[in-house]
Amino acid sequence: MARIVADSSALILLAKCSLLESVCDLFDVIVPSAVILEAASEDLVKNYPDAALISDLASKGLIEVQRPGSERPSLPLSLHKGEEEALLLAIKLDRSLFATDDGKAIKAARFYNVPFIITPKIVVDLFRLEKISFKKARGSIEKLSKIGRYSPDIIADALISLMEKQNGKANNHKDT
Repeated sequence: MARIVADSSALILLAKCSLLESVCDLFDVIVPSAVILEAASEDLVKNYPDAALISDLASKGLIEVQRPGSERPSLPLSLHKGEEEALLLAIKLDRSLFATDDGKAIKAARFYNVPFIITPKIVVDLFRLEKISFKKARGSIEKLSKIGRYSPDIIADALISLMEKQNGKANNHKDT
């Protein structure tokens, strides 16, 4: 099974769109302990359903918590603790996909040649793999446009990708 190392924003946004369980079914989801503290601390679990879901999935082992290790290359820019530890864990776990929506973390992933994915792309991939319906995927992208920090171009690209797949045109760009 493929591995995804996720930071807090990716976990939270997937939970808010009711897609985190689908991702956990499809991938080995791994996070550092700092991400669990940021996304599902005891205080957060009491007040937020998405934090409770993340905590529940971690306690069931569907989200694996690992330490990034003591070997820490210097990053080219400063990141929050969760993003930094998730990136370092993705570097350590070769052939892992780094799930993040943080601009600085994406730049750092590019610097280290770590493959990454943003949440709207995860939604599109879940639809392409027939793990969710078109209606669910479109609703999730629309929700992400409101609750996420995405440019209109990212949301538009995700919606176009969904519609291409829905209309049978995915991976066939002869008419564009």
